[in-house]
Amino acid sequence: MIAPLPAIDVVIIGINVRSYLAECIASIRAADYPQELLTITYVDGGSGDSSVAIAREACIRVIELNDPHPTPGRGRNAGLFVSDAPFVQFMDADTLLDRNWLRSALPHFTDKIVAVCGKRSERRPDMNNFHIIASVEWHYEQGPCRYFGGDFLARREPLAAAGGFDDLLIAGEEPDFSARLRHDDWVIQRIAAAMTLHDLNMTTFRQYWKRAFRSGHAYAEVGLRYLTTSERLWTRELVRVTVTALLPLLSVILGTLFRQPLLGLLLALIVALKPLLRIPRVMKYYKISFGTAFLYTLHTAFVVYPQFLGVLRYLVTRCGGAPLRNRGQRLPDRSSPEKSP
Repeated sequence: MIAPLPAIDVVIIGINVRSYLAECIASIRAADYPQELLTITYVDGGSGDSSVAIAREACIRVIELNDPHPTPGRGRNAGLFVSDAPFVQFMDADTLLDRNWLRSALPHFTDKIVAVCGKRSERRPDMNNFHIIASVEWHYEQGPCRYFGGDFLARREPLAAAGGFDDLLIAGEEPDFSARLRHDDWVIQRIAAAMTLHDLNMTTFRQYWKRAFRSGHAYAEVGLRYLTTSERLWTRELVRVTVTALLPLLSVILGTLFRQPLLGLLLALIVALKPLLRIPRVMKYYKISFGTAFLYTLHTAFVVYPQFLGVLRYLVTRCGGAPLRNRGQRLPDRSSPEKSP
């Protein structure tokens, strides 16, 4: 344990999170850690609901970005650069901090370790198929790892010295920042301790599709950024999504060209459902039932298609198209005299 216990700034980011924010703050205040050493900051990306009012009622520090196009990196940077504690705990507003996390994580810091992350779990893992899939996805191996996610405890000074998160990325800012930190010889450590409870709150196929689309966009934007470096972050994921999504289409096209449409369709179906052959390995690796493994592998077989569309959307941007942006609070038009205060 680092002695004496250090001060920690807890940075929460969110947009329209009135359903979560009060509980998130309460979980931090219930942590097994001296409250006088914790400073909580809520960074609002541009909410149209009562999120800011809830944060102010909780008597924590509030930063309002009022951003029409917010990004997670912009929010985290706002909290990072206002911080003055030696450690910063980053959280999304839809998560709850485990009571023992801070004391569990601190002993793992050494002179070379810049960040420690633990286990994120779903609050309602059996709510529906989307939540079951997410529960499997939160499984990571322990030890030195390539990158942290949205929740982690880190040394503040190295993060600030590295310039913080890329605030233009709409997704994938954590792996990108992790790669830059590791390039400077820092180590990111993942431990088995419980860290946060997350609420995916996904109930529709449209939400599922949008999440997959954005992940594909991130694979392309971040993967192409590191394509010519030794890091090659997300290059494998980018190639996998592209090849897996295109092969069935290519099979259908070739079958049509060679006047064997049924054969082409059969080959396309075999390629598309190939991930199902991994069910026994998935069951063993994740220690899950056959039904859960079947659902998860079916997800991996399908998810590449919205992800590939996300890849194509980023390529449109690279070719001069408008960039994909998040939507935050709509600001008043200051260019029109009648709308000026």
